Amino acid sequence: MSSSPENPVSSRLTVLSTGNEELDTRLGGGLPYPSLIVIEGDNGTGKTVLCTQFAYGILESGRRVQYITTENSVRGLLEQSRNISLDLTDYFLKGFLAITPAHMENIRWNKVLVKLVADAIVNFIKYRSRKYDVFIIDSLSILASYLTKEILHRLLSEFKSIVKKGKMIIITLHSSIIREDVMKEFAATADVYLKLSLAEVGGRSVKAMSIVKIRGAPSIAETLIAFDVDPAFGIKIVPVALAKA
Repeated sequence: MSSSPENPVSSRLTVLSTGNEELDTRLGGGLPYPSLIVIEGDNGTGKTVLCTQFAYGILESGRRVQYITTENSVRGLLEQSRNISLDLTDYFLKGFLAITPAHMENIRWNKVLVKLVADAIVNFIKYRSRKYDVFIIDSLSILASYLTKEILHRLLSEFKSIVKKGKMIIITLHSSIIREDVMKEFAATADVYLKLSLAEVGGRSVKAMSIVKIRGAPSIAETLIAFDVDPAFGIKIVPVALAKA
């Protein structure tokens, strides 16, 4: 396991491995760093698995990761990582990975509360950025579904400002519960936008990832990737020429 670098991370664009060579190849080399990455998809399309794969590769590269989960517990997330052979436990125990549960269910939302929560997330990331390089928010869906245009623009502006200072932010969003105009704003602002869905390839049910855009990628081998989740391997690319969701 790699150790975290002692020197501050440069804001100059580089590429981080996902920890999966096949996936790196199809993403044009890996994940551009720093960047704002948005992963869109409904339940069961593989958003958390993809975040776990990204976290694993980023940690292997020597960066520190702060994972904010609104849908899981610390124990649950670590167990899931072990179940797909992307075990994050050692990184967590050694302090390279921090996991913060932030459940947002059963809240009576209003404009004031939405602004307070959005500001709290930004301030938390800014504070933790003194120690961590990459921030994963899985997911931002509930808050995003209540965002006004003004708060949305402020939130995205703050995210981009953090990225410009040499950090990476990865956000997952549920397609079905967020307004189309809000989703378009996230898509327009993101440096990397990935859209997940379910697909059938040769009679086999798989997950499909559409690469909507990757800024800074030297080349993208494919714009549509079919993959499955292998307990012994993690994400396993399904070698097909074409997959339609």
